[in-house]
Amino acid sequence: MISVSIDSNEAMRPRADLIRKAIEADDRFCLSDGRLDTPFDIRFDTEDVCENLHKGINCEPCDHGPCIKNRTLHVEIKDFTGDNNSDYLGSILSGHLYEQCLAARELGEPLIIAVLGDDNDVGAAIRKAASRKHRMDPKKLMQYYEMVEGFEANCIGVGIPVWRLKTDPWKRLLLRVRKILEGGDLSGFAPKPADGERKTVGLSILAGRGVGPKMAANILERYNLCLILRDGFCGDLEDCEGIGPKRAETIRKNLEVLD
Repeated sequence: MISVSIDSNEAMRPRADLIRKAIEADDRFCLSDGRLDTPFDIRFDTEDVCENLHKGINCEPCDHGPCIKNRTLHVEIKDFTGDNNSDYLGSILSGHLYEQCLAARELGEPLIIAVLGDDNDVGAAIRKAASRKHRMDPKKLMQYYEMVEGFEANCIGVGIPVWRLKTDPWKRLLLRVRKILEGGDLSGFAPKPADGERKTVGLSILAGRGVGPKMAANILERYNLCLILRDGFCGDLEDCEGIGPKRAETIRKNLEVLD
């Protein structure tokens, strides 16, 4: 479960109701009780228990109980109004967003800048800021464009991502935050070879550079690719967290499993 705290000032804004609705619709998040004064608009917190506990391995004795690591992620939201005014652009030009980035680095906790718009919104805000009395100042226009692009690039360079989220921003924001705090998994996007090729492709990936599917097939003519229990463990696949009978059967179909 990921706990969400909304800053007391942010909680008063209409957009706070939208983030609350998104949180209520996702049972992997919970909104903390009460309003907190946080350094940024939204704070996400979760706890990671030492992986060894999940594996049944005892760490060195500790008087403080299980090893638990708190993880925190801050999000600063920047938006636009209907007349092309931009909190995002204004905070860059004024230096306020620089000060927020500096505060996050001094705090030592990750920060994400979530811009509730796209390139067109940013461009419209820059064009308005560079115009006076309906006349465009080309020099100022280029200066503002370069400043915004340079600021974003440097934020990314120091580890502060800038997300431009216009379509369905709150759902996308929560998904990204969850994957950062819980860890991403790209395995679901791996190419799916035909049944007769799975072992060959798997061995090719595991063996590393220089062993392609053809060479892997030659190896598998003499060797089996299989799972063997580690020392100190017993049981079968279904004892593994998240593995049920159906999934275990799929694994056994494609890979030899030895007790």
